[in-house]
Amino acid sequence: MRATAATPLPPRKRAHPLESRSSPVCVDHQHLGDDPELRKRLALAVAALALNFLHKEMVKHKLWNALFEKGGVGTHGPPVRSLATRHLSSPAVDGWNAVAGAVELASAWAFNGTKLPRVLCGSHDLPYSVRIRLAVCMSVAWKFERQLASHFPRRFYDDKPSLSAPHTCELAYYGYAFMSDEERSRFGGWGEENANNVHALYDQMLALELSLLLSVPVFSTLVGSNQVQAERCIQALLDNAVLNVEDAMVTRSIVPFFNAVCQDGYTESPTAGELVCAAIICVRVAADDDCEEEMCTYFTAFERKRAREFVLGALSLKDIPELIVSMGCYADASWVNYRCISPHTLKRALVVFSWHV
Repeated sequence: MRATAATPLPPRKRAHPLESRSSPVCVDHQHLGDDPELRKRLALAVAALALNFLHKEMVKHKLWNALFEKGGVGTHGPPVRSLATRHLSSPAVDGWNAVAGAVELASAWAFNGTKLPRVLCGSHDLPYSVRIRLAVCMSVAWKFERQLASHFPRRFYDDKPSLSAPHTCELAYYGYAFMSDEERSRFGGWGEENANNVHALYDQMLALELSLLLSVPVFSTLVGSNQVQAERCIQALLDNAVLNVEDAMVTRSIVPFFNAVCQDGYTESPTAGELVCAAIICVRVAADDDCEEEMCTYFTAFERKRAREFVLGALSLKDIPELIVSMGCYADASWVNYRCISPHTLKRALVVFSWHV
């Protein structure tokens, strides 16, 4: 597929806040007040929405390959791991933990030394210096998880002959995606005719990527995200025969849903145990299985209390969490695991939590 200026961006419409300002995202006003820490938390929630949107569009347009290959080559392409593909193929599930990792990197680095605005409508109200850093965070997280699983067209040549040309300038493309319409107009568009500006943007972002790698413990930050740690919790439950393989994968598939519920700028970041507690109870309730052992044995009272709050919040989504959820499978009743996060299941899970909190 040919990457164009419009590839990762939604059409301009006034009907939906995601589309009203040509995104990556646009949300209702968030008043950040005078507390710098609160400003950062609210800005990080907007950043999470932007990163989710970019990831979804890149996978949707097949510029990023998020498949779960087994290896080897079949008649119709490499075979895939069927269980992972069934449950984790939707971009919203973030099967490779790239978005979760990018959010962690953004929290550690993207806002450093930047004065955030008092009022925030969307990502374009963040300073451009922050937005371009978000693009770098997404790039590093994606490469960490998927290495060479990108399929950008090679369009850009060097001034002098080079055996490695043409180049994709993929890193610059992420930065271009986070520009506003006005900034893109000044930049000059994405194409060979604007190669000088594209190369300059690439060099700028490459320097920022180096700065990130030198100033943040990237490996521990990415593997320490609550979503990755949630996978470790699920693996432990699988090893102890609390979950079978199918239920373990279903549980993992809805962990990002509850992570999204908490991206309101006010809720404290959930721990892995809290996320898994909310997810596994919803899986059990949806299957009409007994939840008693999980509730009493495998999760603390505080984890159960927080998980209940997540379920309650999921029943009344608004602002940024609502927009994140609306972008993907969690708002699609035809999705294979939708029953686990449907309003009916969430209400029943709330009753179960009331017995144990």
